[in-house]
Amino acid sequence: MRLLTATISVLALALPSGAGAASGNLNGLLTPSGGFTARPDPGPGASFRAGAATESITPPPHGHAPGGDPADCDRGGAFGGPRRFAFEEPYTDLKHDGHYDPGDPFKDCNGNGRWDGNLLGGGAENPRFYDHVADPVSARAMVIASGRKRIAVEVLDQEGLFDVYQDRIRARVRADGYRLNGVFISATHDESAPDSLGLGGVTQTTSGVSAYWTDYMVRRSARAIERAYRALRPARIRYTEVLEPSNLRQCWSSYPYVDDQRMPVLEAVTPSGRAIVTLASVSQHAETLGFNGGTPALDAQRRWISADWTNFFRTSVQRRLGGVAIEMAGAVGSVESPEVYAHAISRTPQQFVDASHPAGCRTLFRVGAGTDAAGRAHVPLGYDGETKAFGQALAAPVIGALTRGRYHLSATNTLWGARANICVPLANALFGLGASLGVFAVRPGYNANCTKATPVARSGASAGQALRSEVAAFEIGDGEFVSIPGEVFPFTYLRGFLGPQDMPAPGAPLPPWLIPHLHAPYRFIDGLAEDMIGYMFPRGNAVGIPTLSNLSPSDTDRFGCSHSDDAEAVSADSADLAGRALVALLDRHGGAPETIVPGRYVLPGGATSRDPLGTPELKCSLDIRFTAARRGAVAVQLASGRRVRPRAWMSLSGLPERAPDRDTRGYFDARGRRVWLDVFR
Repeated sequence: MRLLTATISVLALALPSGAGAASGNLNGLLTPSGGFTARPDPGPGASFRAGAATESITPPPHGHAPGGDPADCDRGGAFGGPRRFAFEEPYTDLKHDGHYDPGDPFKDCNGNGRWDGNLLGGGAENPRFYDHVADPVSARAMVIASGRKRIAVEVLDQEGLFDVYQDRIRARVRADGYRLNGVFISATHDESAPDSLGLGGVTQTTSGVSAYWTDYMVRRSARAIERAYRALRPARIRYTEVLEPSNLRQCWSSYPYVDDQRMPVLEAVTPSGRAIVTLASVSQHAETLGFNGGTPALDAQRRWISADWTNFFRTSVQRRLGGVAIEMAGAVGSVESPEVYAHAISRTPQQFVDASHPAGCRTLFRVGAGTDAAGRAHVPLGYDGETKAFGQALAAPVIGALTRGRYHLSATNTLWGARANICVPLANALFGLGASLGVFAVRPGYNANCTKATPVARSGASAGQALRSEVAAFEIGDGEFVSIPGEVFPFTYLRGFLGPQDMPAPGAPLPPWLIPHLHAPYRFIDGLAEDMIGYMFPRGNAVGIPTLSNLSPSDTDRFGCSHSDDAEAVSADSADLAGRALVALLDRHGGAPETIVPGRYVLPGGATSRDPLGTPELKCSLDIRFTAARRGAVAVQLASGRRVRPRAWMSLSGLPERAPDRDTRGYFDARGRRVWLDVFR
């Protein structure tokens, strides 16, 4: 077990945004006045080898598929509908609208009973037939080696990626002769990429998956890992953590309104300091194009293939730092793409606001009167507007920290990874119906305890009472990752300031608090990883999951808050099952969790609160205005009644903070040890 008091040297990140320190042992980091000091890296750092590679998974133009296009099966030319891209089955365009429509005659080349073609996943107003490539969607992989151990980490531009595709990628890498101790795969949650989940079909009961394209995606994704493996070279690993820019107004689609503004970053560099790969975990949806609309230009962009803002984020990082840039989705559940403003937005909540934005913007922050040079309140929507500005804004603090030396060289060269199966009840009746109709294309259902799979018919149809899924955890030197197979609400595993009275159903316990079970200085949420089983949240927050007796339940809770995302959860139990499995993996590897104590924050004047910034926790028709304390919490009151003045406050990722904020989850005690404050009880 790596103790907090281990001899890990620390670099404080003295950023104007208030980012925390790269902390193991806090001793020696704080000045007598309580401020932070910067200190150089401790020697050369641990030795690794690293390689990285990118492969496009963008559908090629029609007639240019490498090795030929198996969807080109109309030898006689009987079906003349336009096909701009490869992997579209031939059809007759009866409506002359330039794309396939239900009822159009088509050639079923692979015999699966549906038309396979150019459909996007996610977004709004499906079906969306892609007709333009704004920027390539890709599979991005890094391979890290330490001694004889090698692991691969890969992220694909996808809304989500079922475990069956991930298993095929791993199997192909093995078959090609590459030996790895672990291959960890996730998705960026890109909602402007070809559909592999099936939910973007031409009708709600038809799969949107092109089986030809998913075969191509698997081949190219395996190739990215193999190229990264062949590129292995001596490296050092740098870690840092930065805050999202202050000019972003966070939006949510569902209650509770908890986010994660922290972006942990891994960078592998050559001995001379040249970047090999830079990976950042960002807890934001990639959906700015998929939900846009309202003008001809925005309507057109909704049909574009794009990596969304992630493209501009990665391009900015690569242009400035070099190497391969990878964006990993963090805790993105209900955290919708924020509005981008010309001025700073307060990080302290003020009131509930139901703002207008394409993907929905329930927010806690007033905008203020500031405008940019053109008199606009916020950056306008669009690919060259909000999408570009958002990606570049998120890249700026990452680039700033790494170019200014605000990072920590990994002092250890641990390389570890493990995964475990979980069995999730298929409680969502609409998902069960979709499976029986073949919407998910390749995913099997299972019996109640996941010991037997139901064969998937050629049409994609399957049935079952449960889904088998996976969780994983892995460690790269001074960084530790937890892989979660869905869109996890930040509150689920990162907690917040809510109490039982703030839950729609207050009697249910919370899932395990995962982050105290990690022990590395840097801690990453790897969201939409190992699989995709929809939204994940505490059982007490579940509202509106369809059942056989009510396929369209209300998504409004007792506070008047919408839960529009809950209908896309497999089960209200998903987070509990995944959390318990992850705790078992982490504790077997790292030992007992760090200290968790029940208590409250003490505000100036002596009042106690679950929230270190004030009260109450904002809702919608109840508790709609926040009363901020004159300044943040000054102490902690434990359940015993004893009050503690922290040596430093601690963020939700376990790093020191200059002052409490909406990311605070505990404190460092007098000996520099982490103490996680459980305010829910």
